[in-house]
Amino acid sequence: MKFFCTTSVRRASAAKASRSGLTLVEMMITMSIFFMLMAGLIAVQFFGMRQDQLIESKLGASDQSRKAFDVMTLEIRKSKVFRVGNGTQSTFTPVPNGTGQQGTAIQLSFSTDTNSYVRYYFETNNARLCRIQSGVTGYRIIAQDLTNQMNFRAVNYTGTNLVTDITYKYVICVALHFKQYQYPLTQVGPGYLYDYYKLEFKVTPHCPDGA
Repeated sequence: MKFFCTTSVRRASAAKASRSGLTLVEMMITMSIFFMLMAGLIAVQFFGMRQDQLIESKLGASDQSRKAFDVMTLEIRKSKVFRVGNGTQSTFTPVPNGTGQQGTAIQLSFSTDTNSYVRYYFETNNARLCRIQSGVTGYRIIAQDLTNQMNFRAVNYTGTNLVTDITYKYVICVALHFKQYQYPLTQVGPGYLYDYYKLEFKVTPHCPDGA
């Protein structure tokens, strides 16, 4: 008579099963799930980074331009002699009386002495707004990476029409356009993400010309 130990056989089978690894199909399914999860996490990370850059760019552009406008507004308001024209760091040509008052620069004097002045001018080639002061060496960059042909305009009280007679009270208007991804570090060309900003102010000098 033969006796079989069924308990020992079952234990051996269970031990063998516990030592066996994943099958090829199971491994492929596991890896697929893993890669799908990783791809999702990476996509979420990139989306968050993009949103952070867009917010940073908007805050950066707004902050710098707001500070620039604050300074310009204050100086235009307290100027006694002001002329709109076209200029650079070293030159300024005012728009003649009787002609539409629009140009790439504005020159401000805080007394009747026009040899002492502050000039804001737009550099077309470098796409930036600069400021110089008489008697001071060098210039200060107020805003950069601008995309519009920026002009200083003198308009009537409604803000709609250019004035031609500079002896009357008028309103100074200027706008800055930004079109880029991360201000002020990265310029953006066609096909890239970007944000668009337009900042504009209108201010009336307190004193009439020559007062």
